[in-house]
Amino acid sequence: MRERTKNERLKNGTDAKPCLSDVYKSGTRARRRKADAALCGRSMVEMLGVLAIIGVLSVGAISGYSKAMLKYKLNKQAEAMNLLLNNAMQLRPPMPDEGDTFYSELLSKLNLLPDGIVLHPSDTTYLRDMFNNGIWFYAQYPKSYGLGYRFDTGGDRKEICRNLINVYKAYADELHFITTDWHYTSEDTGEEGSENFGRYYGNGYCTDGRQCIKDITLNDIDTLCNHCAENATECRFYASWY
Repeated sequence: MRERTKNERLKNGTDAKPCLSDVYKSGTRARRRKADAALCGRSMVEMLGVLAIIGVLSVGAISGYSKAMLKYKLNKQAEAMNLLLNNAMQLRPPMPDEGDTFYSELLSKLNLLPDGIVLHPSDTTYLRDMFNNGIWFYAQYPKSYGLGYRFDTGGDRKEICRNLINVYKAYADELHFITTDWHYTSEDTGEEGSENFGRYYGNGYCTDGRQCIKDITLNDIDTLCNHCAENATECRFYASWY
């Protein structure tokens, strides 16, 4: 019997796949495939391909989950801030003789805090929302009240800012104005400063060229919130009423 050539050995698979033994040599094509998978396993390229697909799917799932959770928290925050603002506007605590007086703790003692907003555990000047950002209810000499909101967390500022504006827009008849007060550090001198950026007035006060809360556009909201999110080391948002 003559010795088979290398090509012949590779063609019939007898020596090309030594791990398959007689099952591969004598079986049908279907049985050979099964034997191939069972006895020889998958190649490294196939395994890497499967891992890559799993990785892509995992990243997409995590991203979708994060977006869904943010949307859920924004919806809960909008409900809570709407109720908090309404409760604060109904409450008329004493007006200070000068400066500001803070009444966040009073809201808590009167059980006027909605779900998701709690009194700060160590500083009763502030409340905390579901994003762990600071909120305070104040009376300002000589005659105005307000809610302040401080963006303590680094992420999602833009979305939270948009959320607040949409809540306050529904109160355009009752509010005096809304505005941002952002704090910054000068790159040239290193000195800290603050500045109001964008002020929109309620329906009873947006005269003489003043911008109205009810007329605020999506572009206005983006400009206001982008500025707060990108340029400020600390950004605050205020809603004021008489």
